[in-house]
Amino acid sequence: MKKYIFFIFLFIALQSCYYPVRKDYGIYSKALVFSKDKKWLINDIRTGVDSHHREMMSKETLQLFQNLSNGNAYDLKMAKAGNLIQNNIPFEPESEDLETLKNNSDFNFLVNIYTMKVRNGLDNSIGTQYEYKKNETFAMMDVYDITTMKKIYSLKAYSEVSVDKDQKATIFTPTTEMMTMKNFRSLLKSVKKNAVKN
Repeated sequence: MKKYIFFIFLFIALQSCYYPVRKDYGIYSKALVFSKDKKWLINDIRTGVDSHHREMMSKETLQLFQNLSNGNAYDLKMAKAGNLIQNNIPFEPESEDLETLKNNSDFNFLVNIYTMKVRNGLDNSIGTQYEYKKNETFAMMDVYDITTMKKIYSLKAYSEVSVDKDQKATIFTPTTEMMTMKNFRSLLKSVKKNAVKN
């Protein structure tokens, strides 16, 4: 009987943890094409997560793009250390920024990733809520073709969790930090799943 009650409790707890991550590619293709001779530059990730999670994001992104490009991916730190580029790159680069990269480096693609915690009403909220509360976050990846100086890929992964008035928030209610990481990993999974190698 105790096992039965435990499994019911576990099921309810896990159900309260589940929330979908929705994806939006806008007008762009789901697939990124990875050619052996093309080089990828991964910009610093703009995010509000803690430093530990920020390092994980950078490491996981670089590892994925290096695997898919046969080692032809560099993050900004590596590119600067190797004197491959000199300056920082904006997160919404203008034509001039891409032209500078085109003329002064041999990179073919620029990858920008950023995340945002839109609402954090449920962070640090446990127990019965006296008003409607919501956590909402998203992660975004944009890829630019440096040769044509155009955006060729855009993917937004977003999620939300809410608790109505008089409902309970528990220790299993996801925080915006957890949601941000799940959204971010959803970006990488989509890139890996839809990658085209030639």
